[in-house]
Amino acid sequence: MDESRRHAEAWAREWRLRRRTQRIITIIAVAVLLIAAIAAVEYFSNRIGRTTYKSEEEMKAAVQGRYALESSYMDMVIEGDEVTFTYWSYSHYDRNYAERYGYDAEQDSVYTDHIVKWDYRHGVLKTEWMDDLIIDSDGNIHKGKYTVLYKTDRPRPEPIDPSTLNNPQGDPDAVVPEDVADAIDERADSIEEATEAAAAAAAKDS
Repeated sequence: MDESRRHAEAWAREWRLRRRTQRIITIIAVAVLLIAAIAAVEYFSNRIGRTTYKSEEEMKAAVQGRYALESSYMDMVIEGDEVTFTYWSYSHYDRNYAERYGYDAEQDSVYTDHIVKWDYRHGVLKTEWMDDLIIDSDGNIHKGKYTVLYKTDRPRPEPIDPSTLNNPQGDPDAVVPEDVADAIDERADSIEEATEAAAAAAAKDS
């Protein structure tokens, strides 16, 4: 009787262990399949949403010009193989901002880069140090995950003449809204990252 009980308990332990192992394997397999499915969807979504070209020459001709995200005061100009990316100073171009918070001494942050590969089959411009520049189906440029620069024929902005401002020093009682302050902080972080990346690329070349 004791021997039979021991066999039964041993069999039950083995059965529970086998069930637990099968569950773990099933969970891992499902997780791997989900990750693969998400990656596949993202890959095909990205590919479908891009502009591709028949040749490097066709791509180069198509992407020349200015791209801007004017609400965030930034733009990119592609001339030949050269890229110029600019963060415009808010107070130098936004009259309302300058009147409220003052016309400050901050200068435009300008960065230059060189296109090293025209990946026309995938709609990607590869540069020396910037993020890959992806051409979407509308001909706009995606820089990084979150920045979309829209192709435009509008000229680059002209800075405000501070002598035309009613209050170039700004309103001392003005409080910067939280969303504006967050945007300014994010912009400062982006400028810092771009400065460091450009400096690292310059040091590597020297």
